[in-house]
Amino acid sequence: MLQIMMPAPLTFTMNEVPVPEVGDTQALIKIERLGICGSDMQIYHGKHKFMSYPIVLGHEGSGTLTKVGKAVQGFAVGDRVTIQPQNFCGRCYPCQQGLYNVCEHLSVMGVHETGMSSDYFVTEASKLLKLPDELSFDQGALIEPIAVATAVIRKVGGVNGAKVAVLGAGPIGNLVAQVANASGAKDVLITDINPKRLTIAEQCQIPHCVNSQEKDLATAIVDFFGANGADVIIDCAGIRQTISSAVQCARRGSRIAVVANFKTPVEIELVLLQRKEVTLYGIMMYLRQDFERAIQLVAQGKLHTQELVTNYFPVRHIQEAYQYVDDHFEDVMKVMLTFS
Repeated sequence: MLQIMMPAPLTFTMNEVPVPEVGDTQALIKIERLGICGSDMQIYHGKHKFMSYPIVLGHEGSGTLTKVGKAVQGFAVGDRVTIQPQNFCGRCYPCQQGLYNVCEHLSVMGVHETGMSSDYFVTEASKLLKLPDELSFDQGALIEPIAVATAVIRKVGGVNGAKVAVLGAGPIGNLVAQVANASGAKDVLITDINPKRLTIAEQCQIPHCVNSQEKDLATAIVDFFGANGADVIIDCAGIRQTISSAVQCARRGSRIAVVANFKTPVEIELVLLQRKEVTLYGIMMYLRQDFERAIQLVAQGKLHTQELVTNYFPVRHIQEAYQYVDDHFEDVMKVMLTFS
């Protein structure tokens, strides 16, 4: 089978390797779709802090089961699945508290261990989730980033009846805003400086899409939410200006969630969080329940997904795909790799 290795930044090699053997508790997936995300691009450029080369990329996948181990229950050959790409120890204190997303020994497929850039991928059946018949393979590959969004909404304590501001209209920000909308938020606004991303946000029926070069966050919050401001501000942009604005604009007693992967340290005015009793949440990936919620929302037709997929490349053109994302960063949302 084909397996695509990244031996060093900016470099892919095409390798023919044996199809993996399947253990008693494992399953073999024929990969059909694989999304490229921001962390993949960091690895591509050698800027990811927590990985090493060589690596097989890919953690946003969907496919069809072609073999299941003899001890596997609940799955059968032919099932369409997506994959929860976390491996955790189950023994450390966070794991014992159910917080395996922050396991002291957390390992992520495509970051710390072999990912899904191959014709076939073997994993523990416990990492699989079935896709309902009505979900496409595109949607199956999007379940992982949607699970980030459902995790955010769960982590902040829910948003039913809340006014929610999302900073950054890339794929994650868009999905966070959509999930907030689908989870009963009273009102939602999203900000960005990229007109194309804001247009896609409008197509996804996010209520208020604001170009922050034309209207600052404080003004937008008052204009759309009124004098009492936002109940929740969620930073999906990951730059100094956005988190600073979030802290400045946070209403007394409100909540801020940090989802974006900040590449450099930033300073925030902690005294404002203290004086206003603002609760600050750090978001690290997801739990299985977040995948289940993501699948449920898509199956119910409550999320726009196809608007997010802007480009397709055959997996053998992976170098071209990554270069395309580099060259058209302002224009792409989600690039999908397809498998024959």
